[in-house]
Amino acid sequence: MARDIAAKLKSPDARQTKSDVLIANYIERNLAELPFETAKSIAQSVGVSQMTVGRYLRRLGYGGLDELKREMRQSAHRTGWQVKGNFERLRRDAREGKLIAALIQQQIDDLGHIYEITMSPQWNQAIDLLIGAEEVFIAAYQNVRGVAQYFASQLSYARPRVEFVDGLNGTYVEVLDGSVENRCLFLFDVRRFANKARPLAEEARAAGVKVVLLTDDACVWAQDVSDVALVMPGARGPLWDGAAITVSLMDLMISHVIVELGDKVNQRVDRLTRLQDVFGDFES
Repeated sequence: MARDIAAKLKSPDARQTKSDVLIANYIERNLAELPFETAKSIAQSVGVSQMTVGRYLRRLGYGGLDELKREMRQSAHRTGWQVKGNFERLRRDAREGKLIAALIQQQIDDLGHIYEITMSPQWNQAIDLLIGAEEVFIAAYQNVRGVAQYFASQLSYARPRVEFVDGLNGTYVEVLDGSVENRCLFLFDVRRFANKARPLAEEARAAGVKVVLLTDDACVWAQDVSDVALVMPGARGPLWDGAAITVSLMDLMISHVIVELGDKVNQRVDRLTRLQDVFGDFES
């Protein structure tokens, strides 16, 4: 039955407006926490009114959030990650308002969402593009730029022709000039979205570049501008938008690429290690 709910949230009828997409994405990514949500808390999380959430649920066929929760209980939904033992204490601490325990619990829950992403068809499609492309370009902006640069650096150890592009030349010509076929743009952006992100994705696809978009559930245009969209849970922390879930996902993606490439990675790392010794960037 949980699968029925997820399928309902993904249906075109459930995603007719921007508000629909935001609410559907939020509920889908937080099914495990739904028993603790209210229509007001969902509305505050996605930036719509409580009445909008109520109308949305009624259009899906539910009298309200309580009816959706009742269906969830009957479906005995379970996440891919089961948390036991000492984490029960953390949950208790979180209920008592202890900040760090709440943050730890959030990251544990987010890891469960990452597991679901890695089991999706879109994940495998993204891995195939990162392996099979002649050139891979990585782009990101603002406060997530550093995380994407880390991803580009790590990926370059696994395969050649990986480049982080910052757009400072004003044209992104290195991505869009078409000098090499079979290119891939890995674009990473989350709320608040950079002005350049969507136009870059659109121009890249128009130029025949495959686009993998890693974003969060606040993005309502992900499917429109990408060949593969990987949608993470949006930021829900009380302090700031942390990067833990993003770094974890990128590390898993690099690990998957390495597994698929096998001995080719060993040969490349050996060559890079020799070059590092030649140029003396690392202690012996």
